[in-house]
Amino acid sequence: MTKIILLDVDGVLVTPGGYRAALHAALNHFVHLMGASQYDLEEEQLSEFEKRGIFSEWDMAPLLIGGLWDEILSHHSDARLPATLTAAAKEIGRMLDREHLPTHLHIPFFQIEDGKYPAESALQQGCFPNIPYDLRVNLLSRTRDIHFSETMRVFQQFSLGSRIFEKTYNLPAIIETDSLLARHDASNLTKEMLAKLTSDRHYLSTLTARPSLPPKEIENSPLGYAPEAELALELVGLAGIPVTAFGKLEYIAAQHGLDPVKLLKPSPFQALAATLAAWTGDELHALRAAYNWHVSGNLNGEFDGLPKSFELIVVEDTMGGIRSTRAAGEIFQKAGYDVNIRPLGLTGGSPAKAMAFEAADVPYFDNWESLMAGL
Repeated sequence: MTKIILLDVDGVLVTPGGYRAALHAALNHFVHLMGASQYDLEEEQLSEFEKRGIFSEWDMAPLLIGGLWDEILSHHSDARLPATLTAAAKEIGRMLDREHLPTHLHIPFFQIEDGKYPAESALQQGCFPNIPYDLRVNLLSRTRDIHFSETMRVFQQFSLGSRIFEKTYNLPAIIETDSLLARHDASNLTKEMLAKLTSDRHYLSTLTARPSLPPKEIENSPLGYAPEAELALELVGLAGIPVTAFGKLEYIAAQHGLDPVKLLKPSPFQALAATLAAWTGDELHALRAAYNWHVSGNLNGEFDGLPKSFELIVVEDTMGGIRSTRAAGEIFQKAGYDVNIRPLGLTGGSPAKAMAFEAADVPYFDNWESLMAGL
C-alpha cells in the first residue's frame, strides 16, 4: 500500500542542539552587556518551561532575562532605567554584584492565554513587577516581531548566523557568528535509514513548527522567512522533500488575514496540507487546498489526486503532530478515502514522552533503529 509519511523535525529527524545553544548565547549576550562574564543556564530550568507548555526559545529568552533582571531589581526598587533592552542591560550591570548572579531564575507561574504567546501572557498577568513597565513591555511583547523584539533579533542571529540573518531580514547583524543550528544540530538518520525512508512507495513531507521559507512555488524574495526547516533537511539529507512548516503557514495565513498559529499542529490544517504536498510535491497547491477545507469544512476536488487507499503515517516526538494527523486522517475517511492512520512516537529515551504516548495509545520507540523495523 502507498505510504504517506509526515515527519517532525526537532527530536525526530534531528537532535536539536542548535536552538538550545542559541538560547544560551542570547541570554549571555545580555549578561555580557551587564558586564558579567557568563551565566550557566541549567537544563532543569528549560525542562520546567516545557512542563508548563512553553516550548519556544522565542519565549524562553525574554522570560529568562525577565527572571534575572527582576531578581536584581528587587534590591533596587528606585531604579530608573531606559526602555530599550541593550541600554537597560548596561544600567542594570552597574547595580550588579558580578560574583553573585542568581543560580536559579524564578519564573513566576502564569496562565498561558488562548491566542497569546507565553511571554505576552506573562506581561498581561503582571509578572516581573520590579522591572519598569515600559522596559517590561519591550521585553515581553511581540516576541515574534523581528523589528520590535531585541531578544528575537539576537536569538535569530545566533540561530542562523550573521550572513543568513542579514539576507533573511534585510537587517544589519550586530553579532558576528556562524549558525549555531548548523554547528550543533545532529542528524538522527543513517544512510541506510534514508534509503529505506525514501523508497519508491513512500511519499514524504515535514510536519514541523520550525520557521521556513514560503512555498517553493513562490518566486519573489522571501524577506523575513527564516530557512530553519530547510537547514535541518539539508543536514539530514532530505533537502528535496516538501516542507510543511511554519513559514508556509505564515504565507497562506497572510493571504487571507488568518493567524498562522491557529493553522499549526495540532490543527488538522497542517497535516492536510502536508499529506497533499507529500503526494503531489506542490506546497502552494496543498496549502490552498487546505485553506479551502478550512473555510468550507469539506474536501474539494483539489484533493482528488490522492490515492483512494493509503497509509497515513506520522513520526513525532510530541503529541501535537499526532493529533493533527489523526484529525486529518478522520477527515479523509469521512470523505470516502480508505486511510489507515498510523502514529509512531519517538521518545529518544525520555520517560515523559513515553508516558504521553502511552496515555494516547500511540506505539512508541526509543530510537530510529527500532522504529524503522516497523515502518
